[in-house]
Amino acid sequence: MQSKGQQLGVTLSGLIMTLIVLGTLALFIMRMWPLYNEKMKVDQAMDHLAANPAAARMNKAEIVQAIMRQFDVSDVDRFDTPSLSKVVTVGKKRGTPMMEYEIRAPFFSNLDIVMKYRNAKEFGPVQGDE
Repeated sequence: MQSKGQQLGVTLSGLIMTLIVLGTLALFIMRMWPLYNEKMKVDQAMDHLAANPAAARMNKAEIVQAIMRQFDVSDVDRFDTPSLSKVVTVGKKRGTPMMEYEIRAPFFSNLDIVMKYRNAKEFGPVQGDE
């Protein structure tokens, strides 16, 4: 039989504390993943738009429609065309689109997670303008 000083292992209170920390971390990740995943899909739609050579000649309505098509493909349901028109602005420099919005999601009880999104893309030179 080993003495108390030589015994190895985890106490019950240590195990419970570890499980509480891991559970809290898992809850945080489960609540944050949909927001982060949507952010990645919006970034992908903006990148796709910036890679389109014809996008530099688009007006705001055409830019919104192009982004909505990408949202339909990547299953972003937060926006419809009128609400997307409110968060998309087009810069003065040859149609530089920018999206800026805020998402609130419940975390626990009456605590919310807030994500602010802001992304602007610049188009490359238009063919024939060089």
